[in-house]
Amino acid sequence: MAQTITILKQFGLTETEIKIYLAGLKYTALSVSDLVKQTGIKRTTIYHALETLIQKGLCSKKQIIGKQAFNMTAPKNIENLLTEKIDELNKQKTALHEIIPLLEASQTAGTKMVVSHYEGIEGIKLVVEDALYCKSRHWDILAPVKNFFSEFDKSYADYFVTTRQQRSLTARSLWEVAVSPQNLTPAVLKERNPRILPKVMHGKFKSVICLYDDKVLVISSLKELYAVLIQSQEFHETMSSIYEGLWQSSRPVK
Repeated sequence: MAQTITILKQFGLTETEIKIYLAGLKYTALSVSDLVKQTGIKRTTIYHALETLIQKGLCSKKQIIGKQAFNMTAPKNIENLLTEKIDELNKQKTALHEIIPLLEASQTAGTKMVVSHYEGIEGIKLVVEDALYCKSRHWDILAPVKNFFSEFDKSYADYFVTTRQQRSLTARSLWEVAVSPQNLTPAVLKERNPRILPKVMHGKFKSVICLYDDKVLVISSLKELYAVLIQSQEFHETMSSIYEGLWQSSRPVK
């Protein structure tokens, strides 16, 4: 029971709401007097908690033989509270990404290069979010056949692909070899714009390099689990010139 109460609190229910909801689940319908007897909570407190439970979709009100009664809705409705939280977090995330450029603009002008290190799966996911929400909405990517995204779990890969599409990100992609023909749909070719690197580079590197905005992101393989993000216009321009040379010497995927 203690675990149930702890989890329900995480969904935003108060202790009073939890006591009333758990007591009410045992019956088809209860009056406020019944709930006072079952919980020992004051009537005025119960009335308030019932109203908030109704607002959260966990309680409904009805009339039985001229008397007001309440019944608790199915426990599966608790999941709706999580959905609402996720929606709210997504709104906050969108709002944050809108003000990040303003915050970045206020950074000290004398800062020439910022190097950030990230470790572990959660660290890499965090820095990938920066790339997914880049201002330019364009990447120049150099990627080996086996990389963090191809080796990591499918659920995150699906999130990555979906977010990338929702953001309408375009790219130029340098690959070691072409992926299976069935995966190279016209939409994929348009979005990723891939070319195949010169054969001399095949099998010689394991990290992904992604250029965007004024940043250079390096993501290791799943084995080493690290990422380095370098923010510097000068370094970005240097890496972009190297990328351009590789792009010109690589062959298009048809």
